[in-house]
Amino acid sequence: MLQPSPEQTELALELKEAFNVLSPFIEKHTAIVCPDCQDICCKDRHGRYDSSDLFFLGALGLDVPPDDQDRDPDGSCRHITDKGCFLERWMRPFRCTHFFCAVLLKSLENENAKLYRTFVDYLQYLVHTREKLLKASQSA
Repeated sequence: MLQPSPEQTELALELKEAFNVLSPFIEKHTAIVCPDCQDICCKDRHGRYDSSDLFFLGALGLDVPPDDQDRDPDGSCRHITDKGCFLERWMRPFRCTHFFCAVLLKSLENENAKLYRTFVDYLQYLVHTREKLLKASQSA
């Protein structure tokens, strides 16, 4: 991979911080909802990095292990343990942060209205920051 520009590194750090701000709120609700789930959505096919994820991690100077294509895509995610995902949220494929099953979404929506609005606003900020980073990657 090419050396990231200072702008790309700055945007990647901003994105990482946005993940870190959102993560406690999401994890509060996954701790409530996910342990009792009978149809876990953390499938291996969702735990695979796409090119945008790889660019983000590369802009932070991280190497990602090669994808193990021999894993069952419908099996449990390679990053999941009995205590949840072992990766910090910012290190996970992006789809892991923006996918909410109906039960999890309901739990999030039932939170204090002000907290929920703040969460939605910050999630939009995270998506916008990611879009800026990906746009910067295309100009590289």
